[in-house]
Amino acid sequence: PPPPAWTPGPPKRRRRRPWIWLLVGSVALILGLAVATGTLWITKVKAPIDAANEYLRNLSDTDYEAAFDQLCPSERLDASPESLGRLDELILIDEYEVSPFDVNRDGSTATVKIELDPDTDGDIARLRLREIDGEWRPCGGRFGFVELPSFE
Repeated sequence: PPPPAWTPGPPKRRRRRPWIWLLVGSVALILGLAVATGTLWITKVKAPIDAANEYLRNLSDTDYEAAFDQLCPSERLDASPESLGRLDELILIDEYEVSPFDVNRDGSTATVKIELDPDTDGDIARLRLREIDGEWRPCGGRFGFVELPSFE
């Protein structure tokens, strides 16, 4: 008998595309590293920033008792809420901005950059905090401030 008029051709070879899987794997790896890095960064700087914001908020609200209670024990030794109020009158903490990108943490100590009056490119201060019994407290310098702008 004669061959049929139409015969199916050989099966098409399935094309493999390993580059797609390499691309997907690379993107997943980059995203995973970004999430891990972001998580580590947040856990490292969030607690000192929150403590600095709370302390500065109390100073800004002239709640010197609450701000004084946040200080580490060595800072409270020869000081009082009134002396903390006198410092606040000198540096006038009214508006401020704590930079999350300028936090230097070394174990249980952190130094936070504070921009005083950020709307007018204000002065820069630095606040040192120490972790004591799981709480971050201003500690060191003058009521926690290790760098203050000059007021001449």
